[in-house]
Amino acid sequence: MSKKNNAPLRETHTNKVFQTLQFLDHAERKRLGKYLNSPYFNQSRTLAQLGEILLDHIEKEKNGFDRKSVWQKLFPGEVYDDVNFRKYCSDLLKQVEGFMAQETMNQDESRHAIDVLDFVVRRKIEPLFSSALRQARHDIGKTPYRTLDYYKKSYTIERIYYSMMDFDVKVNVRANIEEISENLDIFYWIEKLKLFSSVLSQQRTGNYKYEIGFGDEILAYLHNFPIENIPELAIYYHSFLTLKEEDNLNHYYNLRSLLDKYGSSMPQKEAIELFDSALHYCTGKLNKGNKVFLQEYFDLFEGAINKGIFIVNGELAPWRFNNIIGVALGLGKIEWTEKFVEEYHKTLPYESRDNIYTFNLARVYRFQGNYEKVLDLLKNIEYEDIGYNLLSKVMLTMSYYELDAHDALDSFTESFRVFLNRHKNIPQQRRRSYLNLLKFVRRLTRIVPGDKAAIEKLREEISREKASTVNHEWLLEKLAALE
Repeated sequence: MSKKNNAPLRETHTNKVFQTLQFLDHAERKRLGKYLNSPYFNQSRTLAQLGEILLDHIEKEKNGFDRKSVWQKLFPGEVYDDVNFRKYCSDLLKQVEGFMAQETMNQDESRHAIDVLDFVVRRKIEPLFSSALRQARHDIGKTPYRTLDYYKKSYTIERIYYSMMDFDVKVNVRANIEEISENLDIFYWIEKLKLFSSVLSQQRTGNYKYEIGFGDEILAYLHNFPIENIPELAIYYHSFLTLKEEDNLNHYYNLRSLLDKYGSSMPQKEAIELFDSALHYCTGKLNKGNKVFLQEYFDLFEGAINKGIFIVNGELAPWRFNNIIGVALGLGKIEWTEKFVEEYHKTLPYESRDNIYTFNLARVYRFQGNYEKVLDLLKNIEYEDIGYNLLSKVMLTMSYYELDAHDALDSFTESFRVFLNRHKNIPQQRRRSYLNLLKFVRRLTRIVPGDKAAIEKLREEISREKASTVNHEWLLEKLAALE
């Protein structure tokens, strides 16, 4: 007979500071430990110890902690005091927030130099005036491409310099007022253009109304301003105008030219947003039937991927991978696509890499006309993602038809039909588009080649329902082959 375990069950607790610590990576947690043990930042040994205990729990992948056990480690033999424990946790959270601010400053050399300059000027440490100013200007000018942040920091530096030189009380000395104003203007214009773009985008995707002042005035002024001398301003100017005046293709081509020239120089996050905006413009044109923008989409994406813009922390987003493959295959770039799949599938997220690779390799084989390989890759796979599952089944349907495997096709299309009706989470309109494909494929297999009346009748039906039929172009192509 086994002994009963009479030990009391420990409560698993979590709170805001513990949850916050879980967001830090291993290296950040190590640095936080050093921060908490630095008397300059934290003079409470209790808070340092509390931080170490909670960090140790997180490193061991625990989802919470027992408050009374933690209290006993902090204050051996003392009765648990919930009010004080919560106070210690609150104080620790403030220390963690201080650490976050310190981390942000440490990652931005130019911000550090500006803060030094500000301290030097406020405290009037005259021996450091020149060197602190020189260092601040040097640090913000390290990169050849001047971002929005550059103009913001330049404005701040010139403002501090104005204060340092006491221009308010000096006479017969030229102040740096123009430099202050210029940097402020450029920062303001770029920030405003970004906000104007956000307003247009949100108005098109939702019923939101915003009142943003000076839009017309800024655009009128910039129309005659030499924006080509300020690439960041020019990029956001043309990016906004591609949204505002969609039919004026010059805005897109100006933006495209600027991205080609400066895309690899700007910060990655900013480059991604701007390239995505241009790609979205291409998609809009494609949706309106302008096939020229299929090549534009490809060229834009290829330029971005060659510059390393879309590879974030070593990974390429699956939806980007899928989109460019669809576009490249639509342009008939089969060899390029196969090479891309083999080279870049290694950058896909590990957990979904194999499935996405298999799916897209099957797409390549379909365009190559290698339907046997499509069947080999896909016939035994069921994707968890409903979108991949549906597209995979469409490729299998087409492959069975192309191989004249009519018995296997009949069996498969019936199982596909059951799948569509069983999965109630598929929107009704989308389900109908796939059911129409199956209906028309079945009709195709039963038409006698050369039966002009039957062919024409089916063509009319497909054309009438093309908006609600998946791959209607392929159906019409196969129908034409029966004439």
